[in-house]
Amino acid sequence: MYTHIIKVSLILTCIIRISFAADVYVPKPFKMVLEDATNKNWTPSSISTVENRSHLVFIDNTGSYCLKAGSDIQGNLVAGDVNALKSGTATYGDALRSMFQLLDLNTTTLATDDLTGTYTIHPELASYYAIDTDGVDLTIRDKSSFYQTEQSTSAYLVFTISDAAQSSVSYTIKASSRYVYSPSVGAYELDGDWSQSQWVKLNTDLTITLTTVETEATAWTLANARELIDVGVDPESDFNPGATSWQPNSFASYPTDANTGELQVWDYDESPLKTDQFYNSIDDDYQNQLGHSEAASAAAAAVLDVIEQNLTTLGQSMRYNKDTYIAFREGLLSNNFGSIDLYNSVLGERTVEHVYFTSSYDDAEAYHPFMVIATHNAPSGPQFLIDVARPPGDNCCEGGYAEQNVTRNSILEQKLIKIPIKDYGLVANVTDNDLNVYSSLAMDENVAESEWDVDNHASISSTGVAVDGVIIYPASNNVLIYATLAAEITSTGIHVGRGMGFHYHADGHGFNANGINLYNGNDYVGRSHPPIIGFVFDGIALFGKYEDDPDEMDGEAEDLDEYGGHSHDDYGYHYHAFYATAEQQNGPDTYTFGQNFLQRGAFKGQINDIPGFLNVNTNQFMDDDVKRYVGGTGTSQLDIADKDNGQMPKRFTVYQNYPNPFNPVTGLRYDLHSDKMVRAAVYDASGRLIRTLVSSLQDAGQKSLTWNGVNDQGQTVSAGVYFCVIEAGPQRQIIKMMLLK
Repeated sequence: MYTHIIKVSLILTCIIRISFAADVYVPKPFKMVLEDATNKNWTPSSISTVENRSHLVFIDNTGSYCLKAGSDIQGNLVAGDVNALKSGTATYGDALRSMFQLLDLNTTTLATDDLTGTYTIHPELASYYAIDTDGVDLTIRDKSSFYQTEQSTSAYLVFTISDAAQSSVSYTIKASSRYVYSPSVGAYELDGDWSQSQWVKLNTDLTITLTTVETEATAWTLANARELIDVGVDPESDFNPGATSWQPNSFASYPTDANTGELQVWDYDESPLKTDQFYNSIDDDYQNQLGHSEAASAAAAAVLDVIEQNLTTLGQSMRYNKDTYIAFREGLLSNNFGSIDLYNSVLGERTVEHVYFTSSYDDAEAYHPFMVIATHNAPSGPQFLIDVARPPGDNCCEGGYAEQNVTRNSILEQKLIKIPIKDYGLVANVTDNDLNVYSSLAMDENVAESEWDVDNHASISSTGVAVDGVIIYPASNNVLIYATLAAEITSTGIHVGRGMGFHYHADGHGFNANGINLYNGNDYVGRSHPPIIGFVFDGIALFGKYEDDPDEMDGEAEDLDEYGGHSHDDYGYHYHAFYATAEQQNGPDTYTFGQNFLQRGAFKGQINDIPGFLNVNTNQFMDDDVKRYVGGTGTSQLDIADKDNGQMPKRFTVYQNYPNPFNPVTGLRYDLHSDKMVRAAVYDASGRLIRTLVSSLQDAGQKSLTWNGVNDQGQTVSAGVYFCVIEAGPQRQIIKMMLLK
């Protein structure tokens, strides 16, 4: 007996200590990036001319202070520490709250209206907010978000910026007019009580106010904020190699119902992903995985254990180690809105609501487990949509793009994304994956099959999901040129389409490495491999690019294939964001430029057997063929026995205990395919015997046990991780259980 305990203890010790040899980790979420120091020496330089869409830091005439938004963005402006910005000791949060953008009063209607030379001033972390006044104090209010009318006061100032004594170096900032929202009209109107111009003043007590005396106005240096954190895309850069100029189309309206005309935008607090209806759409077996709690994480890990066991029993395998899926799940759930850059987002709230694992079979009894991601499809940081040179048109009008409105606003969406966990294999040729039922970029453009390649044999919409919960599109757009060449994306590699939903087309970190992208240089510190930044719908993981300057990382010497993937060490086949020189024609001209790929487009993973492929809609719950894969009510099949139809088991199988985590009782089930001497016992994490549940000869069949959380002495054990070892003759299987208190 003593020898038996030692043997089991050694087995458990190996299970506990073994780690995934590959360095798989997620990048810091934006809320943590905001706490990092910029570590950048910055020498402020004054802009030469005041222009629409300028990104600025307003520095006072002493060079010591700047205008800055408070930690909650809304509320009174404060004086920021310029020396901290210059020395790099300021955090990214400090820097971004010190950055503002000027927008001409007519920016949204330039297709019909001229520039006015007067500006609203918007904090970089809240493009839907603008500077106003609260008495004499300057403050930041919600100017145009979904929640704007919930304020007690909705108003904004319009500023004129003039050279201070014609210095061409310093400027005075004059509040020349004010607009106040009229609920009866449903629009902003000129404030009739605004009788005279006032100037922005930094006082000796470091408050920011307005003064009616022009000589008291502070002279400000308008420093180029892009030299502090580069948030722009310059003509002829790799994200706009054709030097496309900023298109002055009017902004598109928010989407409305085609039949009723009602706005198709919802309050975050009433998100369909947060309702009881969504929760009740999920099978009981999966509900304890929902949300962001430790218990949900433990439940998700337990279901993943069942999936691994089922695949092993079937002679199949997961594509990656369980740690990869757990790390990605935790990464998704760690994102919160750190800016107000979507019409209906809420600062501090979650961008991804749920990540859970499902276990089900198709009608032919093939097993298809998935990681399911319920996301608002929204990045947590600022995205600079107003600066996109040529965003997608809304197809509103005849006359082509010139007559269309364009998408420079964004809204929350609801996506239900399935990532296959089973290894379906890899294709040998790009055409091995059949996209006929889905169409492809090549098919839509009538490209001959002989010319299908990794750029065009791709989905016409999404191909994967990033670790922030935002979907990824192919690098090519629907006319088969890279979105970068079309000048359609922001510096983060993202934009919105006609429905105003976000999606990535390129790698923003590869483009400018500005520190506030999907992943950043700080994520590489102390690591031996780039971070995992996404999953493609073929089940293949997407990692960040290999940097040029760090020490050699795992797999860096292994070339990437044409899909942007490779296999090395213990990582399995995976994709990387990567840089390559591209040559493409756009119109009559051909351009050579650096293409920063996120996910190229074509799938290297075999997709033909993946059920519900490319469907990311919540209506999957109503599709009888697909709802089992997103965990619809009544569809859970957590173990092989569910497919045995009451017949005699064909093998020795132990199933994950349920519920798990549990308090205080959990059930255990196992199958015996022949009569066996069975011993089932519970051990703690150190391998010490806690409770013997059975030790006897048993007939073949389906068996069940329960454990009530007590030891062999009848004492209640403490909360923690326990292992149940079930032996049938020479065979042994072990499951991990978590007891909660």
